[in-house]
Amino acid sequence: MGRVVGSTNKQPPRVPETVLMTTEQKIEFLANLMVDRILEDQKTGKKILRRIMRGQNVSGTIAAA
Repeated sequence: MGRVVGSTNKQPPRVPETVLMTTEQKIEFLANLMVDRILEDQKTGKKILRRIMRGQNVSGTIAAA
């Protein structure tokens, strides 16, 4: 079937290349991502929280060295 006379192609909405957020918004965004990941891993039986805690111990000894 043909197009209607006078119809035009619609341009897709533009997506901004950058997002401006305050420091507090960035921290909240990252915290929400981490919580979502931990909850998802708990549902699937993965041990991401344990791996994170082990990583903190390792990074603490490196920082102290």
